[in-house]
Amino acid sequence: MSNLYSWRNFWIFWGGGLALFAYLVLSAGALETAVSPHGILDHQSAATAARVNAIQQSWARAGLLELARWSMISDLVFITLYMSGGIIGGRLIWQRAQSPALKKIGLLCVLVYFLFGLTDYLETVSQLVQLVRGQGSDLLAGTAALVRPVKIIAWIASTVAMIVALIWRWRETRT
Repeated sequence: MSNLYSWRNFWIFWGGGLALFAYLVLSAGALETAVSPHGILDHQSAATAARVNAIQQSWARAGLLELARWSMISDLVFITLYMSGGIIGGRLIWQRAQSPALKKIGLLCVLVYFLFGLTDYLETVSQLVQLVRGQGSDLLAGTAALVRPVKIIAWIASTVAMIVALIWRWRETRT
């Protein structure tokens, strides 16, 4: 059995997550309607059952409910890949870096990738439950809308921290 914490696994999970993210971004326009001009992003930030119901009804009228469901399931796969890759890479950097500052960036990666995963799972599961039920919920819509800004900040922070850490590590190992 191979070690989970390897650079090979990092690149498979993190790179796979980035590739799936690119696909999700490129295909997101398919869920845009007059009621939901920003597609899935409107559903994420809906905040009320009434708004979720209006968006889901517009998707139903356009024949997009199945696509929305698969988009949300794909988002769960993305979260799993990207978070896992980030935690693997962060741990490898944290444990193997020579520089104390780079070790701290590695630890930061582990923490913010975990925060990103937790908040994005909360958001996406809240959305998917409402979609599968065919009915909005103020609690679930509010939860998704509440964690969305934290998720976005954690995604940006984790991505930037990982890129900085990878460049730093590359420079450190070149010498």
